[in-house]
Amino acid sequence: MAVRNEIHWSDRLARLRGSSVGLDLARFDSELGEISTTGAGLRVVSEQALTARAVELGRALLGGEPRTAIRPAFYAVARELADRLLGMRPFDVQVVAALAMDDGRVVEMQTGEGKTLAAVLPAALNALAGEGVHVLTFNDYLARRDAEWMRPVYEALGLSVGFVQEGMPPAARRRAYAADVTYVTAKEAGFDHLRDLLARRTADLVHRPFHFALIDEADSILIDEARVPLVIAGSAERASSSSEMAARLVAGLSAGLHFDRDEYGRDVELTDAGVDRVERILGCGSLHREENLPLLTEINCALHARILLRRDVDYLVRDGRIAIIDDHTGRVVEDRHWPDGLQAALEAKEGLHRRPDGRILGSITLQHFIRGYPRVCGMTGTARAAAAEIEETYGLTVTVIPTHRPMIRIDREDRVLATREAKEAAVIEEIRREHATGRPILVGTVSVEESERLAARLIAEGIDCTVLNARNDEAEARIIAAAGSVGAVTISTNMAGRGTDIRLESADPGGLYVIGTNRHESRRVDLQLRGRAGRQGDPGESRFFVSLEDDLLVQFGIQSLLAGRFDAGGSTGPITHPVVLAEVARAQRIVEGQNFEIRRTLARYAQVLEEHRVSLMERRVAVLEGREEPDVWQTAPGRLAPLIERAGAEAVRAAERLVTLWAIDQAWCDHLALASELREGIHLVALGGHDPLTRFTTELTLRFREIDDRIDAAVLQALDTLSFHDGRLALPDPVLKGPSSTWTYLVNDDPFRNQIGMMLTGPGKVTFGIGAALMAMPLFILWGIVDRLFKRRPPRR
Repeated sequence: MAVRNEIHWSDRLARLRGSSVGLDLARFDSELGEISTTGAGLRVVSEQALTARAVELGRALLGGEPRTAIRPAFYAVARELADRLLGMRPFDVQVVAALAMDDGRVVEMQTGEGKTLAAVLPAALNALAGEGVHVLTFNDYLARRDAEWMRPVYEALGLSVGFVQEGMPPAARRRAYAADVTYVTAKEAGFDHLRDLLARRTADLVHRPFHFALIDEADSILIDEARVPLVIAGSAERASSSSEMAARLVAGLSAGLHFDRDEYGRDVELTDAGVDRVERILGCGSLHREENLPLLTEINCALHARILLRRDVDYLVRDGRIAIIDDHTGRVVEDRHWPDGLQAALEAKEGLHRRPDGRILGSITLQHFIRGYPRVCGMTGTARAAAAEIEETYGLTVTVIPTHRPMIRIDREDRVLATREAKEAAVIEEIRREHATGRPILVGTVSVEESERLAARLIAEGIDCTVLNARNDEAEARIIAAAGSVGAVTISTNMAGRGTDIRLESADPGGLYVIGTNRHESRRVDLQLRGRAGRQGDPGESRFFVSLEDDLLVQFGIQSLLAGRFDAGGSTGPITHPVVLAEVARAQRIVEGQNFEIRRTLARYAQVLEEHRVSLMERRVAVLEGREEPDVWQTAPGRLAPLIERAGAEAVRAAERLVTLWAIDQAWCDHLALASELREGIHLVALGGHDPLTRFTTELTLRFREIDDRIDAAVLQALDTLSFHDGRLALPDPVLKGPSSTWTYLVNDDPFRNQIGMMLTGPGKVTFGIGAALMAMPLFILWGIVDRLFKRRPPRR
């Protein structure tokens, strides 16, 4: 009884170099054999007896039996129940995946290999401890679908299951989290955590203490979304804004004369002529005077909104509001917006009513939220490419699980063309040729704009197609489910449909044909698109069409890299020169490395604030739960004694507890505002030869050391505001009720990365050329080996 990966000499060499990817599954042989042997004896056991056996194993766990000791017997029972109740008996590869996840690993399982069922085994086993398990999913639809789908198995194992949806009232959320297993998106669980940290009564909490998290689509949640801050905001007076004026002003500026874009198209800045023109129009004197810095920020935001943010690519205008499109998924992300100044600039650009900024009451990145669980594991179809980053950030290794049936999908070499027009013509011709055979086709595009342009061309050619993009993402599951029908042509943005299988109506025409119209900045996105075809041994094929005018290649100067080595000229046919194919692949590797460094740098900036948050929130929770009694009012006995005499000691203690919670919340709001202000301009210290991260950490830490004193002073000052009415103490409304309204959103943190770029290149804005990078490669390799051997990693869970 064995499950094996095909291991090549290059894989063994990578392992010797410290690869975070595990391919050898021999360690699971013994346990898999025991599960299968035990399971064979359960075929004749009644369902009631199986449930009784599961309950008995749970009691053994609570009685002190190690989890791994009962694991084979429990998995055997769960496997048998899944077969009887769902008609799906977990394959050996799914059982091995479950074992690896229970060991605290991230498993890579190909699309269609049954991750949802495999997750039930470790989730149920860890739920036996009675402390709650969270299965963190990719979207609300999957949370509800998977919870309802797997419910019969959980209940037969003696466990309860719940799910959380956006918009659920607190009572329903509390019931869902009280279940043994809860399916919920990572962002909803994170927002609920932030709300709990603002609670004034323990009865208002919805979460239980964290225990175990199993993360679906782990690479997306752990890597792509990990640095996105979750924010809860409250009502506040709106600051004055000149965003409308700034939008009108920058609309009159000319590219090349008044502003320039950087070589990667990620930043735009005013030229000297542009600064002169703005100063002349506004009559404000030097824009760089201290009193003009807010104005300069608004001008820069307006410029970013006009030049770098593209309608129907980066965002939609829907129902009079900006709807941001996630560049990894092609979906609209509800309640996400850019930092306040940029959001206001974009609304002004589109002539929309400005939404309130609010006052940030709490914030946490998904990375830090997930690291708050004592034990974490995950599953995804594309973990290998992110394995090193997952291990560095979370201390989790990746285990690759082979497919149940051999993969027979054919992945074709990229077809590269000189121009975007030639590429789209080639895509249309390819679709026409394959569509004539009745073969289902899925086309992955990078934007709403491109998907609709291709669809219009297909319709003009007489080919019916279905479009799935951010405009109609609510129909995602239905559209994707039909994408495998004979003759179906589906035009989709990026990874739309992730988590939903495409089932072939017929395998005769050669299976689903996946066509990608661009290479994405992340290879994992491309692999996810390819993975839509060839599920469970089905036939399938994939191919990417690329042009030298695609954004990714233009950003990284593909034309200059090829200059003198290859000339595409006016070619309209495929370019097959090996130099071109190599440079296309290299451009993707370069941007992946750059994005990795950006995420790493952002994490360093977030870490100091996270340490402050953890420290302060520990005190807040202790006060909320009554484990720490505030005693600041004891320092003013003259004012305290009359209150105790009239209201009683217990009422006064309760009042001081509420005031202390309020003061902690206000102090934390102020600290978050300070951190935002510091980060907004901290990159400028690099121009003076200083390290921005060191300066940011030092200044923020110095202010945090004063926070306890500021809280105590606010609590003491509040003593003077107490009044006595109708035999009881009366507190001010803000203390009792908090803000009049709150809302949640995600922040697209530093979308253009210009500040991070300066942090990475250091003082003086020095760039690191490609030639220098090649010359330094041996040094980087040696550095990487030493770093891997000696660096400290997060502890494994």
